[in-house]
Amino acid sequence: MNPYRNPYVHSGYRSHAAARQNRYILDKQIGDVNGDSIPDIVYLVGEKNEKPFYEKIKVIVQDGKTRLWYVIPLDSQYSMAYTPWLILASFANVNRNEIMVNLPVGGSGALTYYYVISFLNNQAEYILGPEQFMNLSDTLGFEVIYLDHYRVLVKSETLNQSYTLDISARKEVYEGSVYDKDGKLIKPQEGFVIDLPHLYPIKIDGSVPYKLEAQHDIAGTSHADRLGSIVLYWKYKGDNQSWVLDPKMFFVTLQ
Repeated sequence: MNPYRNPYVHSGYRSHAAARQNRYILDKQIGDVNGDSIPDIVYLVGEKNEKPFYEKIKVIVQDGKTRLWYVIPLDSQYSMAYTPWLILASFANVNRNEIMVNLPVGGSGALTYYYVISFLNNQAEYILGPEQFMNLSDTLGFEVIYLDHYRVLVKSETLNQSYTLDISARKEVYEGSVYDKDGKLIKPQEGFVIDLPHLYPIKIDGSVPYKLEAQHDIAGTSHADRLGSIVLYWKYKGDNQSWVLDPKMFFVTLQ
C-alpha cells in the first residue's frame, strides 16, 4: 500500500482554529487545486511552542466554490520547519495546480522536506513525499571517486554518464591528508552523493506542466566538504503515477 496515498482527513475545519495562541498561518496561496476552475485558498499552518521551529504543520484548503474547509495532514516525522512555505504549480495536469510544500529544517546541508500534493475533486493524494526522492536517487548508483592530481570522478553506471571535477583549489586542505606533495593519492578515497536533494519547480522553455529540478550535493571527505552538485530534472507521469528522469538534462556543477 502506498503510504502517501489519500492523506485526506475531514472537511470540518473552522477558521477560528487558526487564531489559537500557538497556531500560526505560515503561508497562503490562491489558485485552483481541485480542478473546478474556481480559485481556492490554500493555507500552510503550524504550531510553535518552546522550540525555535514550527511543528505539526498541515495544509488547509478552502474550496473556492463551496467555501468548505479541508485539512491535509503531513507525515508526523516530516511536519516541522523553520521557515516553511508553499507554491501552487501544475506538475500532473495543465488544467489545475498541485500543492508543493517546502519545509526547511536546517543543518549543515540545509535539509528541506518536500511534498507535492494533488487535490483533484477535493481528495488529497501525495504524489511526492519526503523520502521518495531519496529512494529514487539510490537507483541511479552515483559514485564519487578521488583521482590523482586533484580530480574527482562523478559517475552513474545506470545513466552511463560521468564528469570529472577539478578540485585543485582545495590543495591546501587536502595536501597531507588526501594527497601527497606530488598530488598523488595517499590511499584510495571516495566521496558520496547526499540523497535528499534540494527541489525547485521549473518550467523548461516555458513548458507546462512544471518539472522538478533536483540538486544533489556532492560531498568529499565529510558532509561539510562540498565539492559540487548533481542537477537532475524529473517530470511526473500521471498515467503510472511516477516521477520519470530526463537523462538528457543530467549535469554536474562545481561548488
